[in-house]
Amino acid sequence: MRDLYQPLRAGLFFYECMRLFCLVFFLLVASHDVSITGTYSVYMSPNALFPLMALFIWLKPEEYQDYLTLYMAGKIIGVVSFFAWEVFSSREFPGVENVAKGIILLGGSVFICLADILCVWGVWTLKRKYLPLERQIPTQ
Repeated sequence: MRDLYQPLRAGLFFYECMRLFCLVFFLLVASHDVSITGTYSVYMSPNALFPLMALFIWLKPEEYQDYLTLYMAGKIIGVVSFFAWEVFSSREFPGVENVAKGIILLGGSVFICLADILCVWGVWTLKRKYLPLERQIPTQ
């Protein structure tokens, strides 16, 4: 039987690879601003594990279904921490002195957060597939 969730799992992996490359790009764009460079490197380092989790979920989903909860938790924590950082330290963002750099960094960060919210929905869909039948929530 064909697995209908295969494209979703593959999409998560390719998104995570693209996301990691974007974070590296943002780090290079912000490399002249010392405070922002530290912020992006701290944000980027733990995110290097997400492509590995997505790869394992893509290749052997039955064996690595427990990673789905960890993946969702990491994405939710990342989105919440980004918006909290944006609220409390937006004055330190480099958009004041260099508008183009600020638009690239802020726009890219917001795009990544929105895509992460979409990933949480996709992983929730996968997680429901692997729930035992007696624990599944009936859909109406």
